[in-house]
Amino acid sequence: MNICKTVLECIDQYPQDEPIFIEDIKRYVIQKCKNEEKQNVSKNINVILNRLKNEGIIRAEYKGVYYKPVYTIFGEMGLDTNKLRKLKYLEDRDGNIKGYIIGAKLFNMLGLTTLVPNVTDIVTNECKYHKQYDEKLRTYITKPKIEITNENYRYLQFIDILENKDNIYIEADNANEILYSIIEECKLDFEKIIKYVRETNSKNVLDKLLVLAR
Repeated sequence: MNICKTVLECIDQYPQDEPIFIEDIKRYVIQKCKNEEKQNVSKNINVILNRLKNEGIIRAEYKGVYYKPVYTIFGEMGLDTNKLRKLKYLEDRDGNIKGYIIGAKLFNMLGLTTLVPNVTDIVTNECKYHKQYDEKLRTYITKPKIEITNENYRYLQFIDILENKDNIYIEADNANEILYSIIEECKLDFEKIIKYVRETNSKNVLDKLLVLAR
């Protein structure tokens, strides 16, 4: 099998400015390999990617992540960090949720504050320790109390909102209305909220939840 051709075949499937993870490239190539070829695939792929990078076919601004450059009249554009942040920490290409935004960034998105933070706070399954800082993406990642899934992430995010309600300056006069609208729009069930409050041991959330339920 021509590994270089297969690597290019994989890369060609991605649009320009789309993050391409080296793990995805290796997975794609290995699936095309015969058993006797798999042993040397990883090493060969690294060599091929370095050559493609030197030739300007791909770029690498982040460890283990490549992209096809986009050229405009203003010059070459860099990798879209929002796309990278989403794929790395929030949601994979198959739509599986693995994280959610919290903190001042989320409060700003909800209209609770006009504060625009310089960093993004994310709770994600990808964080293996208590808290880490991704300097390249200007993102703090935190390990979740329980594993994040498609079914529970909205509940866990809502619990985090209530938990941080007193730690972030809220400017909106109708804060409780905004919070209650989240319950309605996301169709959150109060019994399930309480269930996840208990599972995450977020006891201080219960009183705030009762205020919204009145």
